[in-house]
Amino acid sequence: MSVDASDEALLRAFVGPRNEAYYLAYFARADARGYAPISWHWPALCFGMLWLVYRRLYPWALALFAAPYVAMLVAAAAEHWMPGSGAPVQWTLVLGLLGVWLPLNANAIYYRYARGAVAAARLLHPGNVAAQTALLSSRGGVRPQLPLVLLGVMLMLMLLAGPPPAGP
Repeated sequence: MSVDASDEALLRAFVGPRNEAYYLAYFARADARGYAPISWHWPALCFGMLWLVYRRLYPWALALFAAPYVAMLVAAAAEHWMPGSGAPVQWTLVLGLLGVWLPLNANAIYYRYARGAVAAARLLHPGNVAAQTALLSSRGGVRPQLPLVLLGVMLMLMLLAGPPPAGP
């Protein structure tokens, strides 16, 4: 699988100017291999859900938001069947997802998302590269203000919730 000029132009339109060279180089490596290789991504480790929102990967951000709650349910089941194992199971699942899996797969997630967006643009506007580019430019790129708004909302909710209750 190789990247032709029209693919590169469409991917460039989707990625936008921020870190364009980094992502296009990764996309070229993925296309040359035929699959998205595992690679470490520091922003995904440090910012997690905020990075996903920044790159407009909203379904993934929602899944990452729900993941600790799913881990809590799995941990409750583990605690029921094996008393004393709930907290370690929960921490292993959450830290494994946020601290290992997401940083190792963030570039691949973004690659597949970008490839899907290009395919959708081609289906919506067959043969019209200008319309495809315009659509990808409007749907891709980054939203630098949205993670800050999300962070502000989360901090406001934490302030409204107050301090945690005192222990026994």
